[in-house]
Amino acid sequence: MTVHYYAFGSVCRGEVDRGSDIDLLACVSGERVDLDPQKFSIYSHDRLAEMWRAGSPFAWHIHRESRLLYASDGLDFVVSLGEPGPYQDRRADCEKFERLFEESSRALAANENSSVFHLSCMFLAMRNFATCYSFGSGVPIFSRRSPLLLKEGVPIRTEIFDIFARARILSTRGYGQIVSDQEIDEAKKASSAITQWMRVLLSSESFDERV
Repeated sequence: MTVHYYAFGSVCRGEVDRGSDIDLLACVSGERVDLDPQKFSIYSHDRLAEMWRAGSPFAWHIHRESRLLYASDGLDFVVSLGEPGPYQDRRADCEKFERLFEESSRALAANENSSVFHLSCMFLAMRNFATCYSFGSGVPIFSRRSPLLLKEGVPIRTEIFDIFARARILSTRGYGQIVSDQEIDEAKKASSAITQWMRVLLSSESFDERV
């Protein structure tokens, strides 16, 4: 059995606050390893190598923002993979996340009982859209604040963005500051500007398919 454990994400880029957790990756081969999938992203070495060749955003994330914690064979598997292949699905992925944002925005307007969940989905869509779009600059941004860090940043105030971010933590981890009814209304009002921002970027002449 061969195992490699990595930390990746916010802790490796120094973006740590009370809302941060530690992302852990387990690369495994051979005998089954008894790991908690709630704590680890678990991939076989072969599967990760496939993602590397395909140039998936996750492969680029691990390539740029991971640190080896333990290797049963004393080798750094991620380093041995080299640079991932070109990311080919930038436009398709951005379009997918734009659709998710619009669908979640409509659901938020129609159903107040699940407001935190819909705001969480809107945050996920916004963040992933920005990260996928950022590949066009040659320097992808994996921060959870990627919509604010783009050169063509999302045109909303930081306080409004933080409402969506808090909802994400509440929805996925079950803790954090409750989102008030007033904040939900403010997020609803901002949704049209976010949708328009996505559409403008998708229609931009600078939108190409390079990493």
